[in-house]
Amino acid sequence: MQTLSQPAIGPFSTIERVIITVPVLMASLLHAVNMSTAYVALPNIQGNLSARPDQVGWIITAFVVATAVGTVLTGWLSGRFGRRKVFLGSIVGFTLTSALCGIAGSLEELVFYRILQGFVSAPLLPISQAIMLDTYPRRLHGFAMSIWSLGMILGPILGPTIGALLTEFYGWRYLFSMNIPLGVAAFVAIILTLPEAETRKQALDWIGVTSLVIGVSALQLMLDRGERLDWFQSTEIVIEAAVAALAIYIFIVNSLTHPRPYINLVIFKDRNFIVGLSLIFMFGIAVFSSLFILPLFLQNVQDYPVLSAGWIVSVRGVGTMIAMMMGGTLADRFPAKYLILLGLMCVGVSNVVMTQWTSEVQIDTIVWVTLVNGYGMGMMWVTLTTVTFSTLPQHFRVEGAALFALIRSIGASMGTSVIVAILVRSSQVNYIEMRNHINTFTEALGDIATPSTWNLDSATGIAALQNLVLAQAEMVAYLNTFVFLVVVALIAMPLVFLFQKPPEADRS
Repeated sequence: MQTLSQPAIGPFSTIERVIITVPVLMASLLHAVNMSTAYVALPNIQGNLSARPDQVGWIITAFVVATAVGTVLTGWLSGRFGRRKVFLGSIVGFTLTSALCGIAGSLEELVFYRILQGFVSAPLLPISQAIMLDTYPRRLHGFAMSIWSLGMILGPILGPTIGALLTEFYGWRYLFSMNIPLGVAAFVAIILTLPEAETRKQALDWIGVTSLVIGVSALQLMLDRGERLDWFQSTEIVIEAAVAALAIYIFIVNSLTHPRPYINLVIFKDRNFIVGLSLIFMFGIAVFSSLFILPLFLQNVQDYPVLSAGWIVSVRGVGTMIAMMMGGTLADRFPAKYLILLGLMCVGVSNVVMTQWTSEVQIDTIVWVTLVNGYGMGMMWVTLTTVTFSTLPQHFRVEGAALFALIRSIGASMGTSVIVAILVRSSQVNYIEMRNHINTFTEALGDIATPSTWNLDSATGIAALQNLVLAQAEMVAYLNTFVFLVVVALIAMPLVFLFQKPPEADRS
């Protein structure tokens, strides 16, 4: 039986808010921790399942794309069946699919189960965000979003550390098995405390939903497989691009002509919401791409063990937590757009420093750069989440939160695909370029300071040179991915000046 029986929009006392907030944070934490634990274990999963780097990336992108697809239906499902039932169903589905991921016997099985996991867990974040906005009055929305962001913050802190510990001492399968007791605890807590929101009978715009799902999926397939299939030289890529373009065109036309489209176009009249969607897309690219690439760099280039890589990646979460602790004080002194700009500058500067790294970069440099990067992400996330919904009417909150999560997921999946493409292509191109400069006339091979093992007179010497060239080509490829992240931050910066000042806070 529920502890609280009043309507989901309150008003609630302080104690009632706490009763609602704690289990909601538990549920949202499931999604965030699960995402970040998988990143640090990718090299181990790759070796265990005999996968290539571009294949193992599907463990992440499959989850993210499926989350985007599931998010499409969140608003309608919440309105049709009630967000409490959808929230509970999502927790159950997440727990069951986590168990399946833990027993996967091949890469194909794991990717399939991750697709299911991403789809069923998609409602967790948008519904939890909408619950927090409804539970707290508008004057406390900044505080509510800071608290809700704990899930996003604790995920990058706890996830890599937990993932590294479990992978090191028990194996990567325990990353998914640990979700089972956590899911059971979250289910019990939610079923006891969460009040039900009103439902509404609304016909689903199947043309809009189907075209959006097909468009997003086809575009993601094109980005993920393009590098391997030589892009538009492949018939498959041409077909996927055509399907994506046609589906998105149908979605846009249907949204403009349908009497009740899947996405109510009135929501796009809110300027802050539109700017917020643009920036959260950039945020998705920057955050998830860097989460994907840094553990690979630490383990593949610098040969850090998985446990050490996990600790280093966790520093990003510490920086994010510092930003959250400072966010409230800074929000009282500076406009939100300048705090978002500060976050983007921290992300951009840290990535600029990363472009100067070598394979011998010291751990203290990696730590402080990662800390600054995490601080920038935290400052941007908390402030952006608040200002995006600052002027949005209450009846659009679930739909707006679902769209917010969808755009973030699309940015994350596309960003990861682009990063993998840059990494694979740059490694190949740079290897060929550097290899062509090594021959019997290369002066450096005759230098007295050159190691004797680097020569073209023996199989051992050729192998040593090949390994050197491979390592340097891979390093240059990682630097190119960091350049891409710098460009993303620079493109996003001018957008913050489009935000309008929200109205004075009230109690509604």
